[in-house]
Amino acid sequence: MRVMFRYRKFVIVLLTALSVSIAAPVSAQEKSPDDWQYSYELYGWLPGIKIQPAVGDELKLSLKDILQNLDMIFFSDMEMRKQDWSLGVDLIYMNLGGSDTITGEIIGRPQELDVDVDMRTFIGTLTAGHTIARTDRTRFDIIGGTRYLYIKTGLEFDLEATPQQKERTLGGHHWDFLLGFEGKTLINDQWYVDYYGDVGSGASKLTWQAKVGMGYEFNKWTGTFGMRYLRYNFTNDSKLKNLQVLGPYLGAKWTW
Repeated sequence: MRVMFRYRKFVIVLLTALSVSIAAPVSAQEKSPDDWQYSYELYGWLPGIKIQPAVGDELKLSLKDILQNLDMIFFSDMEMRKQDWSLGVDLIYMNLGGSDTITGEIIGRPQELDVDVDMRTFIGTLTAGHTIARTDRTRFDIIGGTRYLYIKTGLEFDLEATPQQKERTLGGHHWDFLLGFEGKTLINDQWYVDYYGDVGSGASKLTWQAKVGMGYEFNKWTGTFGMRYLRYNFTNDSKLKNLQVLGPYLGAKWTW
């Protein structure tokens, strides 16, 4: 029942976004290429999450875990475009949790430990792009920019050998510079395919992201869906070794 309640909350938020987008006017077709074109996308990302501490087993949060322990999520993407130049901002906020079982050492011997995970994450990506190839149906851009990550992961261990519980907090702030590409290919008057990829480094040893999706253009808005993958490899002095987020997304976009 709790899973269904969380799922319904997510669906209500998404349907609200769709209703807003349906009511939004579309005037991008009336503009010339010399005018600024704007787009805004509100979407839901339903990923599985893997967290690897610097010491210890990998922690996995499934979609079921996330829906059971979902406090708040917010995903949005904004873009400004004029001729061959563009600016983009992507925002991700997740306040969620879950549970997993890992192997730990107690009194000199390994034991199975139940771990409750509480994760709060904000990821903001700012990019500037330039179109290097264009046809009647395809546009391909190169991009550069920066990504900011704030992650706070609280771990609470339930030790079966003793009545005590042990808590641990992992995370930190990370700024990384990135380079990448993005593109869009029209299939027909309503369907299109879009794709995105970037790789970067800075405070993190390596971060990269890949996304491929499709869109269907209605009269006043566009429905979007696809798959997205985001990964961080952290430096040796970090409390985290890596972070992986992978799953489908579904959203609504409108332009003016």
